[in-house]
Parts: sequence; structure tokens; C-alpha cells
Amino acid sequence: MGKRHFLISGGMDKFGRIPVNGVIGVIESFKRAHPDVHYNFHTGLVDRVTAQRIAVIADSVSFDFVGSVETIREVYGLEKTPEDFLKSAQFLSELSQNFAIHVTIGLKRGVLSHEEQALELLQDLAFKKLIFIIFIPTLGTRYESANPPDFEDVKRVFDLARERFPHKHIALGCMQPKGSYRDQLQEIALSCGLNEIVNPTRKLKEFLRKRDIPYKERTGCCAM
Repeated sequence: MGKRHFLISGGMDKFGRIPVNGVIGVIESFKRAHPDVHYNFHTGLVDRVTAQRIAVIADSVSFDFVGSVETIREVYGLEKTPEDFLKSAQFLSELSQNFAIHVTIGLKRGVLSHEEQALELLQDLAFKKLIFIIFIPTLGTRYESANPPDFEDVKRVFDLARERFPHKHIALGCMQPKGSYRDQLQEIALSCGLNEIVNPTRKLKEFLRKRDIPYKERTGCCAM
């Protein structure tokens, strides 16, 4: 049995765009032949025309939001501003019913640098889900010797998000450091009232079962 969900993504060009226009025609043909397959487009910066083309075939759209000029410049190497990211997000939110915002906690060297500003800028934006992902130090990158964000910082961002978006669906997404860090991270997400936790650990499931806390499990991308 084939997969029912596809993530469409890729590397950014020097303008912060993911070159989806070159493959949209192919995906349109495939979608006509296989209407039961769902597509999640994880985009970079977009103009309105690209957002319109994506919205026609995407079942959900994911967008990474960054709230600091310095973080955008250092991490992405782009001369862009949070307002540029917000403009793209507005195009996508106006055209896509299932629009999910991603915010990376610790994006710049594993420390807080943009997260609070990002949440402030997002307050008036329409979106279905707010998904947090967590910085993971990666071998061969400039941040390979950095640490994942401190738990106190993670909790601060989670609490602020729940305060500012009391009625929004907030999720802990798939990018999470492994091992004991992930165990504690998921406990914090649960205690802060997040609605969804991707790839829950055995420890978290046991915690929920022992306390008779009901939960639902599903497959597929959390943005869907």
C-alpha cells in the first residue's frame, strides 16, 4: 500500500524561495491521477501568484516564520526582514484553508533570538495551526557544537504562545532532539497545554495511561 501523504519541500534559493513552480505542473498531473493523495507544501518566501498556484493543489501549507532580522541574516544568509516573511505568510493564509505556521525554538545557535518577536507579529494572522520545532545541532554545520535550547527557554515560549493564542491548535512538531532531552521536552509540552505532540515517546504514553488521560493517535504530517 502506497503512502497517502507527501511533503513537498526543498532548499531555498538566494532569495529565500523554494522553487516549487518548476514541479507544480507535474504534481497537478499526479494529483488528478491519484486524488486520494494529500500534499503538504512546505514553502519559503512566496509572491501572490506562487501562493495562488500552491493553494490550488495543496491540501495543507506549512511556512517557517522568523521574527528577527539578525536571525534571518545569520541563519539563512538572506537580506530579508520579518515583514517579508509576514507578507508571504499573509498571501498563503488568505488562499489556503489548512495553513500552518512553524516557529523554530533556538534557531540561532540554540538560544532564543526571534521567537517572542515572531509570536507578536503573528497575532493578527489567520492560520490553522502553530507548530513549534526545536533546534538540533547538526554535524558539519556552523552550529554543530551548539546545544539545544534550555528547557526554561522552551517553556517560556510555549507559555507565551498559549497566552497569546488561547484558542489556537498548538503542536510540538517532528523536529525534536533525541534521547532524554526529548522525554523532558514532551513533558513540558504537555504541561504547557499544547494540543499535539509528534512522535510521542514511550515514556509520555505511559505517563498518560497511568493517569487515565485520554489521547488520540493518528498518522501523517502534523500540518495536515
